[in-house]
Amino acid sequence: MKVLRSIAAVVVSYIVVYGIVFLSDPVLAHLFPAQYVPGKVPPLYLLWISTAIYALASILGGWLCARIAPSKPGLHLLVLFVIGEGLGVFFTVHNWGIWPHWNSFVWLAIWPLCLWIGGRIRR
Repeated sequence: MKVLRSIAAVVVSYIVVYGIVFLSDPVLAHLFPAQYVPGKVPPLYLLWISTAIYALASILGGWLCARIAPSKPGLHLLVLFVIGEGLGVFFTVHNWGIWPHWNSFVWLAIWPLCLWIGGRIRR
């Protein structure tokens, strides 16, 4: 049962973060219809709003992972970090030339910090 809860801690946390970020796109498109257009890079302020949403979602994901983990929340956060960072590198390569490079690098940099903050909130 502990193994299933450990797996759930990481998987559910990642799904929550990804879900919030994924669902924020239509909300931003609705709030900023002229600037948030598919196939076009949004203006700088929208990229920063999106980054802030990602940071808050990552903090929530770190908290949730540490909260669900049956023991050793730090180890679960490390696994979540490695999975997220690996997928982040994949998406950075995939979106190379489509999105500004700095945006991907900022997301890769704040992921571990925000997970750590979320894990610390849990304590």
